[in-house]
Amino acid sequence: MQRIDAYSIETVGIPGIVLMERAALAMEEEIVCRFPSPVSVTVIAERGNNGGDGLALGRLLLARGYTVSFYEIGGVRHASESYQTQRKILENLGVHFLEKLPDKDSDIWVDAVFGVGLKRDVAGIQWEVLEEVNTRSGFKIAVDVPSGVDASSGKILGCAFQADLTITFGLSKIGLVLYPGASLAGEVVVKEIGFPEEAVEAVLPKTIRYTKEDLCRLPKRWPWSNKGSYGKVLLIVGTKNMAGAAYLSATAAYRTGSGLVRIFTCEENREILQSRVPEAIMTTYASDEEALAKLPEALDWATVIGIGPGLGQNARTARLLTAVLQRGSCPLVIDADGINTLAALKQNGSVSSEYDSYGAPIILTPHLKEMERLTGKKVAEIQNTLMETAREAADATHIFVLKDARTIVSDGSAPTYINMSGNNGMATGGSGDVLTGILCGLLAGGLSALEAARLGVYCHGLAGDAAAKEKGYYGITAGDLLTYLPDIIR
Repeated sequence: MQRIDAYSIETVGIPGIVLMERAALAMEEEIVCRFPSPVSVTVIAERGNNGGDGLALGRLLLARGYTVSFYEIGGVRHASESYQTQRKILENLGVHFLEKLPDKDSDIWVDAVFGVGLKRDVAGIQWEVLEEVNTRSGFKIAVDVPSGVDASSGKILGCAFQADLTITFGLSKIGLVLYPGASLAGEVVVKEIGFPEEAVEAVLPKTIRYTKEDLCRLPKRWPWSNKGSYGKVLLIVGTKNMAGAAYLSATAAYRTGSGLVRIFTCEENREILQSRVPEAIMTTYASDEEALAKLPEALDWATVIGIGPGLGQNARTARLLTAVLQRGSCPLVIDADGINTLAALKQNGSVSSEYDSYGAPIILTPHLKEMERLTGKKVAEIQNTLMETAREAADATHIFVLKDARTIVSDGSAPTYINMSGNNGMATGGSGDVLTGILCGLLAGGLSALEAARLGVYCHGLAGDAAAKEKGYYGITAGDLLTYLPDIIR
């Protein structure tokens, strides 16, 4: 956004003060909609352009009859030109600035201290003011980004303003969607203030998200088609007593449009799976030797392979995964125990060349601990560098779905996908098995690996949101995702 702002001003020629007035008008509109009757407002500003936005907003609210107080912290040595202009206007109108934070609470507190450019830790008088305001009662609004949140990463720089509402301009900011910044932003409203499309196209944002309009990306279905038109999914899943993982992934693959689903699992799971997923083709084995003997034919049959859910971390899983990497030739999804096994095999050098030279795209779906095993990075480091970690691990044929509160999808190049659907109710056993099935189903429908990963994560989260709407966050099970998935992709 800094680059878009600079392009709009320097290349297109839109004066910065014009964009500042547009920002103030957009904020005024949002506030008046929420507080139609005049209330008390305190604008807390530093002397940069973010502060100028706040002063302009306060002036507009004054004109509407709101009681507005202005407190300039004054901890920044040099005031920006636009800030000086806005301050002079207020002085010409007879407005007096407070010399300290008011003792009395306000109905609305406006944070116009730091904008998107903050990279250092908040300290000194700014730290004291932000910490004090966070203890006050009243509705808290952040201008563009809560002061103290790194707009590029979501990290907290020392301390940060706790907003109920963040009004941001042009495009959303990474720091408003990644945690912990997202937890301080409150509700985020993106306002258009006149950045020309040419400016956005010239910069090309490095991150994207999907909205419900993107469901048009789902695989097309044709009236003259048959079951063979929508792919053959082979799921190598479910050791003894883990039939549930096989059920969840197979059902998800079918409910995402797969034409045929084949479950490759141990003999002990046959009876329960044939009763729960009668549509699925069953291939079972009673020993490791039988599994390895039957696997080549199953791999040749498949157009998509998924491996990992419920397999366990054992010698059998290692042999199955090795065989898949050596012989498989179609898109592959590796999840759960498949990922942990892959990490161990790569560490001892058993499958490094097979993994790197596999003849089709691979989608890997690690959570943070699994990513630690794959990369050697500690969980805390991964959590602080979600996008960077996913991009570094991925490449054109190895797509990473790094699962966290905000799941990241990357093929190693820009743009990086940040998923915004889903909720904490999905933090329950089996959710990942459902995701594996969804990804396989979308791949079977003909989507590219990158598109299937992005759209699959999004639909998975939407199903969780639909379940939460009916059941609340505490009551969601992985099976509920299967229930609501058809309505999401209808």
